[in-house]
Amino acid sequence: MPAANQNATVFPFFKTFVLPALLIFLVPLIGYFFFRHAQSRYDGMMRETILSQVQADQRLDAEGRANAVEFFSKVPFSRLVQNEEFARDVPSNLKIYFATFRWMILIAGASIVLGIGVFVVAGICVVCSLRSHYAQYLSLLVGWHVLRIFGALQAVAQGTLLVALSYWMTALWTNSFYPQLIVVVGILAVVAVCLVIAAIFRRVKNDFVVPGQMLEKDAAGPIWDEMKRICARVGTEPPDQIIAGIDDNFYVTERPVTVGGKEYHGRTLFVSLSLLKQLQGGEADAVLAHEMAHFSGQDTLYSRKIGPLLVRYDTYLKALHDGFVTWPIYSFMLCFRALFQLSLGKLSRQREFRADRVAMEATSPRDAAGALLRTVAYSKYWSGIEAELFEQERALENINVCERIERGFHEYASKFASSTDIGELAPAHPFDSHPPLEQRLAALGMQLDSADTQALLTTPGDGQWYRTIPAAEPLEAEQWKAYEDRFCAIHEQSLPYRFLPETDEERAIVEQTFPPETFTSRKGDLSLDHEKFKRANWPAPIRFAEITGLLLENNVLKIDYNDGRKQSLTLPISEFARQTSLISAIQNYYGRYLAAAEYQKQKKAKGAAK
Repeated sequence: MPAANQNATVFPFFKTFVLPALLIFLVPLIGYFFFRHAQSRYDGMMRETILSQVQADQRLDAEGRANAVEFFSKVPFSRLVQNEEFARDVPSNLKIYFATFRWMILIAGASIVLGIGVFVVAGICVVCSLRSHYAQYLSLLVGWHVLRIFGALQAVAQGTLLVALSYWMTALWTNSFYPQLIVVVGILAVVAVCLVIAAIFRRVKNDFVVPGQMLEKDAAGPIWDEMKRICARVGTEPPDQIIAGIDDNFYVTERPVTVGGKEYHGRTLFVSLSLLKQLQGGEADAVLAHEMAHFSGQDTLYSRKIGPLLVRYDTYLKALHDGFVTWPIYSFMLCFRALFQLSLGKLSRQREFRADRVAMEATSPRDAAGALLRTVAYSKYWSGIEAELFEQERALENINVCERIERGFHEYASKFASSTDIGELAPAHPFDSHPPLEQRLAALGMQLDSADTQALLTTPGDGQWYRTIPAAEPLEAEQWKAYEDRFCAIHEQSLPYRFLPETDEERAIVEQTFPPETFTSRKGDLSLDHEKFKRANWPAPIRFAEITGLLLENNVLKIDYNDGRKQSLTLPISEFARQTSLISAIQNYYGRYLAAAEYQKQKKAKGAAK
């Protein structure tokens, strides 16, 4: 890679992840230097007080006075007060002040040193993780334990520093303090620490539910026989179970999977019925040989071990993010999560190239290349149909996604290899990031722009493997029906959030979910609909489009709006019988308006760009 391109890649990563990670040192550095300053300032005040007392002490001769002056000038009061005998005569408030300074300096210094140490350890873990699957798992395991303990310690340390700073900064510099500020910071610090510690011990749900049908060995013998043939070529044992579904990919896993409410363990292969129908027999051989190669390389074994660690890491990151005062720690942890992701991506790409090579050796370069092209083309074509359907601004009926794909895929596929900007596309996959299509074809000895590659998809798939699955057609039809029902339900739920109604049809769609409501009050009812709300004693309805600000404080809603001139009024929520329902309704109806306004804005921008 040219140096300019490397810089272009490295700098955004440095700016996005590394620089924010350095915020971990912000509070400790502020605390360290501030409390050193506070201690020095109090040392100076006490030195002046003691030296004035020495000068006024008539019991001292000249030599004794000179020795006392020299001693108290050289030895700071903060050190003297640690001597038990000396401290007996020191007022208790002064002892507390200096103890606070001393402990805050110690906590801040330890936090800085620990941060540097963990930075180094985590960096070493990331570098080591690039060596192998085992090194990656071990590095992530060690890194996770080190980082989570570090995060908890930093949350406690920085929360303590923030509380101390909230008092001492104002007390030292303005000779006053603000109890409300201390209480707020204290509550935020306690909540943050509780969230972080709870995240360490929280049991994370990591179920993997697969929509599909388990193909039993007795009932689906032909496909199992074919799998044994492929596995013999690759040099691995057949999977423990095969799931047939309609997703636009093939994959293997050793994670426990749940199908039809039942959990299965061991090595699982997922096959796409809809894709098998579109593939040539040799191409399907190549796809399945590629998946079995992941078993032979122990890829799925380490994915099973690493997956739960990443889920726990991400759960911990969310707790740090939600803690607010733990944002610097979150940024630090996020940096190493991103670095580990680079490592995971690097080894994932290596695994894919190896699996492609095994598939090529088990079949042929042409079959392996054709399988890659056809699966990527299928995924892109399906996503295009989904996007086109989802953009429809009316309720969908009989969308027949399967029929649309089967009717138009061959024509689309025959032109796919010659279309622009496909080199960076990659097959869909639920677990790993895959290398771009162009790189994978090059590794197989096939060039994307060659005539042979572009001719690979001109012949329709023969569905040879599809026919090895008993009752494949009704099984596929059942799953397409379930998918289309889910798609239509989600699409219909989204429609009310798209319209700023201009027609009766659009208004009916919005009002079906957001009907007009009335909230009663002895001082005047409030009526609310999808575009405005109105109260009897208001001069006019307030349209959501006119609102410039909403603020709920002490159960009073302040509404700022502009109907030609800037105005504001208040709505006392306590005057209404259904207070909680009223607040929720205003949030939902106004939120719907904002979502629809943003959707229409993006729609116009997209239309202008065409």
